[in-house]
Amino acid sequence: MDFTNWEILGTMGGAVAAVLLIVQYIKAPLDTIWKIPTRVIVYVLSLGILLAADGFAGGFEVQSVVIDVLNAFIVALAAMGSYEATFAKKDAKVVEEYAGEDK
Repeated sequence: MDFTNWEILGTMGGAVAAVLLIVQYIKAPLDTIWKIPTRVIVYVLSLGILLAADGFAGGFEVQSVVIDVLNAFIVALAAMGSYEATFAKKDAKVVEEYAGEDK
């Protein structure tokens, strides 16, 4: 069974899923060391995954690198939107419950 490969990571859905999962694991440790904005981390990771997928799938060409730079914005926005749609509501509810206990 093949869970993921470079072809899957080169697709929009595969890249978004990988970025979303990786950022969830590395964000907290990075915040304790450096205060890097999450949006920057998400974009750099998106670009890295797309460039690596292109490199392993067929090599780099000028056109593919330019497209990867543009597609990384789309992947980053989709990953941040996915986070907002899933985890942010849960996090806000926990904050509301915690704030209600102090009253």
